[in-house]
Amino acid sequence: MIPTVYRLDRPEATRLLVLLHGWSAEQHHLAAYVPLVDPGERFTAVSPRGLHDLSGGDGASWYDGAGGVPDPASFAAALDAVGGLVDVELARIGIGPERCVVGGFSQGGFLALALATRRDAPAFAGVWAMCCAGPEVAGIELDPAAVPGRALVQFGTRDPIITPDRTRAAAATLEEAGWQVRLEGYDMAHSQTIEMMVDARDWLAAIP
Repeated sequence: MIPTVYRLDRPEATRLLVLLHGWSAEQHHLAAYVPLVDPGERFTAVSPRGLHDLSGGDGASWYDGAGGVPDPASFAAALDAVGGLVDVELARIGIGPERCVVGGFSQGGFLALALATRRDAPAFAGVWAMCCAGPEVAGIELDPAAVPGRALVQFGTRDPIITPDRTRAAAATLEEAGWQVRLEGYDMAHSQTIEMMVDARDWLAAIP
């Protein structure tokens, strides 16, 4: 169960946007971009806080891991928690997963990709992956070819944490599995820019 969720309700919206922050951030981090990426208010947006508070009050993380390798048990727990949240939010709005976009940055991006490509994943409207790579975690069975969908994959060309080759490889894996992939690189490190949010706005607007 995720105790803290920031929610931006749009009463007339018939779609759901789930945004998962990265390591050391919090629930408001990506939610702040919602008015920019969804100016037409087509989506109700929810942005949960990671399961593990970091020391010193410096944000939260979704899962444990050393050297950039997720701890399998911790990752599985986070994936189950996010999947449960999505189910609850879809039921609350009264829509199916085909009207839901799951997105995330860094750790959150790994989770978003895993959620959308699990062997038993439903057909989401799309996945928005920022500065992340394909999740390879022991015990997590992924099959991106099971339910191909749409993906926006964005990366920093100077990212030293998730290097561009890893993000490109994730996008290639999705494409080979039959996904409609839009891959965009930006002159930045491990971060976000207005340019990438403008591209996300265009991509989201094209989702039925």
